[in-house]
Amino acid sequence: MARLGDRLRELFLRWVLDLPLERAHQAGLRLLKENLSPAQRHQLELLNFFDVVGGDTGSHYRIHFDDRMNIEQIGPSGKIVVKLCLVPKEHLPVGDTVLAQKLALELFETEVLRVAARIPPLQLSCLPREFRY
Repeated sequence: MARLGDRLRELFLRWVLDLPLERAHQAGLRLLKENLSPAQRHQLELLNFFDVVGGDTGSHYRIHFDDRMNIEQIGPSGKIVVKLCLVPKEHLPVGDTVLAQKLALELFETEVLRVAARIPPLQLSCLPREFRY
């Protein structure tokens, strides 16, 4: 069942902005795919996430196709070091949000790490099942 906030956001977009939600979602997804490398596009289509290399440190990140707590910093061992949340101030289609996250990590990684909300991996296991990825 959709959360009340999600439903209200959908109604707002349809009635106030007169912007069909599905059309905005498709446009965001198309723009995202146009700005991914062939390998990233393949990952997204197959696994619903893609990998990014940070522009400042060269760290490895995995961005899941979602709009909250969807970025994982992956350590050298392949395990999650930390989950990051970096969302725009305004509601955007998921594709637009994910593209902004990708570009921010590639171009402004240090700034992203400074402002992003973080959840260490040990705390992830304490979350209720419905909140885990």
